[in-house]
Amino acid sequence: MLEHNTNIPLFPLNVVLFPGMMLPLHIFEERYKVMIRECLADGSPFGVVLAKQSEQQTEKAEVSNKFYSIGTTARITAVEHLKDGRMNLITVGQDRFVIKEFYPSLNNFLIGQVDPFLLHEGKNKERVSQLTEALRVIVQRYIGHLADASGEDLSSATIPTEPKALAFLAGTAIQGPTWAHQSDKQQLLSSTSLSSLIGKTIQVLDKEDKILSYMLRAYRVHQQVERLPFVDYSLN
Repeated sequence: MLEHNTNIPLFPLNVVLFPGMMLPLHIFEERYKVMIRECLADGSPFGVVLAKQSEQQTEKAEVSNKFYSIGTTARITAVEHLKDGRMNLITVGQDRFVIKEFYPSLNNFLIGQVDPFLLHEGKNKERVSQLTEALRVIVQRYIGHLADASGEDLSSATIPTEPKALAFLAGTAIQGPTWAHQSDKQQLLSSTSLSSLIGKTIQVLDKEDKILSYMLRAYRVHQQVERLPFVDYSLN
């Protein structure tokens, strides 16, 4: 469990990491090689934060005002050591945090002094239960559309019953590659209460599901047109 005033190394990326989400990483930049070696030696996590620009990395650690202040700690679960000190990692998101202060390390990566960013559950459990059930329906429908689009059998996918885990899974499942989708995900990660987290997730995932459903219908229509019998049309 993350403590108040904890110092952790920060890794700005073009991705939002949710608690429970698996994140593979390829480490090649010198400062982050050092950072990961320190994390491995100490058995400590690092913090993943979403950069506010399209580039995943910046040339200098001083431009630290270009990432969001709320992120998630990443625990390293597997590492593959490559040539020249490069590494392939498997990490898993753990705790949300908010950055209070930051400063550069001697190796030019950032250290953040962070507090845990707690999710307030509130007293209206009936409202949370209703929202959770609505989200569960959308998640199941969205998984079905993903299965149709990918051709994969996702029928055995396990859907969490715990509301927070379900909401974070739904945030992770959002597939859109554009920067706007990462901004949507950051809004979900930055939710302060359980009800607002689930409510926002319903809005984002429902929008995503409608877009995916439309694209699938359009693709099927296109496939039908492609299969029409050849007709010798007049050029007039």
